Amino acid sequence: MVSLGELALASGASLRPLAPFDAARGITGVHVSELDDPGRYLDGGELLLTTGIPLHAGSADVYVDRLAEQGIGAIGIGLGEGWEHAPSALVERCRTTGVPIFEVPDGVPFLDVSRAFWSLAGRGGQEEAMRTAHAHTRLVQAAAGADPITAVVRVMAQAIGGWVAWLPIGRGGSAGILHPPSLESMLPSVRADVERSLLRSGVEAASFVSHGSTVVAHAVADGERTRGALALGAGRPFGSADRQLALTATALLRLLSARERGGPAPEAWVAELALRGEPAAARALATAAGIEMPMLFRVLAGVASTVEGGFGAGSAHHGVHLTLISADADADATPDSGVFSGPVALEDVSAAAARVMALHRADPGAEARIDPGSRSRRWADLLARTEPELRRTVIAYLRNRHQAERTARDLGVHRNTIRPRITTAEKMLDASLDDPDVAAELWLALRDRGL
Repeated sequence: MVSLGELALASGASLRPLAPFDAARGITGVHVSELDDPGRYLDGGELLLTTGIPLHAGSADVYVDRLAEQGIGAIGIGLGEGWEHAPSALVERCRTTGVPIFEVPDGVPFLDVSRAFWSLAGRGGQEEAMRTAHAHTRLVQAAAGADPITAVVRVMAQAIGGWVAWLPIGRGGSAGILHPPSLESMLPSVRADVERSLLRSGVEAASFVSHGSTVVAHAVADGERTRGALALGAGRPFGSADRQLALTATALLRLLSARERGGPAPEAWVAELALRGEPAAARALATAAGIEMPMLFRVLAGVASTVEGGFGAGSAHHGVHLTLISADADADATPDSGVFSGPVALEDVSAAAARVMALHRADPGAEARIDPGSRSRRWADLLARTEPELRRTVIAYLRNRHQAERTARDLGVHRNTIRPRITTAEKMLDASLDDPDVAAELWLALRDRGL
């Protein structure tokens, strides 16, 4: 969303106000329409641009009233298509209904206004992403420092602009921590609210209202046991960025609680955050702890023992043991059971984990195997980057069901050319193209890529 004041300023002479307006009013988009009733195609909050065709034969009052009912953000009338000046009836009705009204000078493309909006909207999204990434980094750095639980709570409260409480559970535990300290008197009642809404129900997260704030609480569990809860309160609704930060803070608190009992090393923290879909936090922690991160990873499901090249000993996720492994790990040192993902970047670890967990649950007793979706994508990626003639030969070979003679005719080359190329491709892919499983998976992956 962009404020109307920002949009008017960014558009300059392309968008001239015809009446005073609220500069803080939010604009959700820019829409161009010449319909008599464009409100049916609007969600509310848009700047509607029109050359005013509906106003030549229709009532300005009806036109504006319909748009006002739809929650229109503002109206811009383009001059030059029958209008030297904005229709006085339109301007007056906009004043009466409180709808901001602007004119777009003759010869100025509506696209100029749209570009100004999307430039502002894109900048806002980039700033929000940078703020969120910075907050993730600060959370992980706090967890790696002195008095980490207190530091995580403080950083989280600063990030959301509200208050945050850590409520440990169990004998000998502290009463809890709440930041900012000036609100510590709320701690007993916040604990009561969290216990009633979250802990007694056994759910992982809950939302409620406490002390006039919207509160979101997350259980911090260690296996089957709940160690505490993280509660966040603010006098505003929480957005997706806030929720992502809360998940990172919850994961860090869980790991910190485990460390107090002689828990995992920092490498295991990195793996846990990556597997839970928090790559920014995982990378920040690795940097803070001096851990060198590989470029690519593999996820192993179903093996509970220590794995060569793994980060720690792995951990259970929804009943399935997962281990994060460097993609450069020695293949001969990896177990002979479980399901492996293909090589993935840190940002794709969580999705790869979900796939291998599903495959393991479907056949938990099977021998070691690779997620077919992962390996076929890797094969397709390799072929996409190789020489065009080798790629075309593999595609033709699969299309012609491994028949070298027909493949040669299809490509217009001698049949003796086909086998050396296929051999080269098989070495590159580390797989036999005559294996029906390999051929089927690769063909589907190539088709999905449009090769």
